[in-house]
Amino acid sequence: MFSRNLAFIIGINNYTNGISPLNTAVNDAKKLVEILRKKHGYQVWECLDELASLTNFKKFLEKTLPEQVTENDRLLFYFAGHGVALNGDDGPAGYLIPQDALLGDTNSYLPMTKLHDALIKLPCRHFLGILDCCFAGAFKWSNTRDLLTSPEVIHQERYDRFITDPAWQIITSSASDQKALDNFNLDSVRSQFGHHSPFASALLEALEGAADIYPLAKNGKPAGDGVITATELYLHLRNRVEIPTKKYRKRQTPGIWCLNKHDKGEYIFLSPGHKLNLPPAPPLDESQNPYRGLNSFEEKHSSLFFGRTLLVEKLDYFVKAHPLTVVLGASGSGKSSLVKAGLIPKLRQDQEKWCILPPIRPGETPLQGLNNALKNTQLPEVAAQNPQQNLAMSIDVWAKRNPNSKLLLFIDQSEEIITLCQNLDERQAFFQQILTAINAHGD
Repeated sequence: MFSRNLAFIIGINNYTNGISPLNTAVNDAKKLVEILRKKHGYQVWECLDELASLTNFKKFLEKTLPEQVTENDRLLFYFAGHGVALNGDDGPAGYLIPQDALLGDTNSYLPMTKLHDALIKLPCRHFLGILDCCFAGAFKWSNTRDLLTSPEVIHQERYDRFITDPAWQIITSSASDQKALDNFNLDSVRSQFGHHSPFASALLEALEGAADIYPLAKNGKPAGDGVITATELYLHLRNRVEIPTKKYRKRQTPGIWCLNKHDKGEYIFLSPGHKLNLPPAPPLDESQNPYRGLNSFEEKHSSLFFGRTLLVEKLDYFVKAHPLTVVLGASGSGKSSLVKAGLIPKLRQDQEKWCILPPIRPGETPLQGLNNALKNTQLPEVAAQNPQQNLAMSIDVWAKRNPNSKLLLFIDQSEEIITLCQNLDERQAFFQQILTAINAHGD
């Protein structure tokens, strides 16, 4: 598979020259080194505090790594320290801050573009960079492209492709939403939980096996397949970092991108103590055909619905935060599939209990479609001629039966309310039912 697992680990606490020291970076790096060596069989170069000078940075990038790394190796690069982003012509210009950097002197910083250019020259087939620093997301402007996400179930054939094809991926601990140096104060100490930064804490637990959760536990079998892909690692980091840091008003949003050398591979870790459990790919027949032409994906096709993981996450977040969500897009762009094969299966797996009414299509009689969904869930139907018999009341009945649950009503092809329903009174009554329900249960 690979001749060697190599890692170049950098951690800097002891900044001087006007730059405030950090509290957790070295501890983060040391613990990562321990896990990589003991749990994943890595050979590691450590570069901590005073060793992480700009001169040593350049020596490792321009001499040591090119001389040591071969095409049959894979390499992990990790940096924990200060980072900064300045305004640039093509987006934020990101820098890593070496230990001996001078505050305000960009000549003493390491540009992320130079880091990118040095790493991309290495001959290894698999590379993963992890940057845990402020403005780490500025690396996106160093010549990367969007990353396709991996499926929840990894079949043996796909795993073989992951490790055979080139994988060049970058995970960053924070977004690049601040672009100018005066919006960032190097005197501030980054947020931390315990002895590690929040990002490092999530990373360490992930590499101990916490990120190996797909496929989900089923029929008494534990979750996981023994493989942690870079994409699964990122999803774990985002879930574990963004929400708690947001509570402390220091929101961090991890990101993932691939470099231009990336192909169809995935950087992987084997989950410690977990046997490899990769099922063979199912036979390719009509039921397993992922190409549905102009037909939308239904909930039963969720296992065949690929390439929308990040969009499903955004939709999931938005739906939970707002009483009304409108999914807009051109005809045939996959709006219905996104909800039915992406969002709805995700909500069913959520820790919160969700009652999901059967999707309705308004057609010529939208109130009838609404009543069919309510009847299917054994809820009172609505009646346009009876103001007391409305959707808000039906939801009241449901809420009393399910005090700790949430309700989702999905109106598919909602333009049919206008294009197919010719009865203006029914059209208005339908809109009024939805509006009344939102006003009554918007919280």
